[in-house]
Amino acid sequence: MLKDIEEFYRKTKLNAVSGSWSGKVPIEYVFTFHKEYLRFPSVKLPKGPISGEYERLLKRRSSTRTFSNKPVPLGILAKILGSCRIIDKDPERRTYPSAGARFPLEIYLIAFRVKGLEPGIYHFNFSKFSLEVLLLSDLKKYETEFVSPFLKNAAGALIFTSVMSRSEVKYGLKAYPYSLLEAGHMSQNILLSCTKHNVGACAVGGFINNKIIELLDLTEDEIPIHVIGFGFKA
Repeated sequence: MLKDIEEFYRKTKLNAVSGSWSGKVPIEYVFTFHKEYLRFPSVKLPKGPISGEYERLLKRRSSTRTFSNKPVPLGILAKILGSCRIIDKDPERRTYPSAGARFPLEIYLIAFRVKGLEPGIYHFNFSKFSLEVLLLSDLKKYETEFVSPFLKNAAGALIFTSVMSRSEVKYGLKAYPYSLLEAGHMSQNILLSCTKHNVGACAVGGFINNKIIELLDLTEDEIPIHVIGFGFKA
């Protein structure tokens, strides 16, 4: 990993001793500001009726932070992961955009309550559309560290990591922001898929980076950048 990317990552990652573990949301409510150019003329856009599955999913999507004890079936999880799959292999094309088709991101599953899977850590193999077993263990006690203290009782978590060198060879320092953009594209696919299958989900950044690195046994070139907690709504 390039030194400048490593330094920026070091300065922005969350540590358990950083002061963010008060157990309370720092700000309960923040007013949303909308930028407007009131001095200039504007053009009203036509509003048509909300129709079609895609539009309905966009309207239904919301963040779920408290989950029930009901396990998520493996078949539904497969459909959710399938929203980020390979479509063609020569050249490779996926359901989401990636800068220069470098595809630096990996997905790991932390399973707490997935029907058909033992609790533990799995790696999503894109090319074989399979889950590789990395560790079988009940990791519920680590939930606040590698998911978020603001999500309760998730059935599982999808952890996004980036292997920076895949993009660095082409984009240098731009590899970092491009990885974050790619995670955003993938995340929206997954969140809309969760909505379609009536599974609650929440994209979070409040995970402890070093804990994830330790649990997943990541190399220095692979860093965690995003997490989605999921499960049926309470």
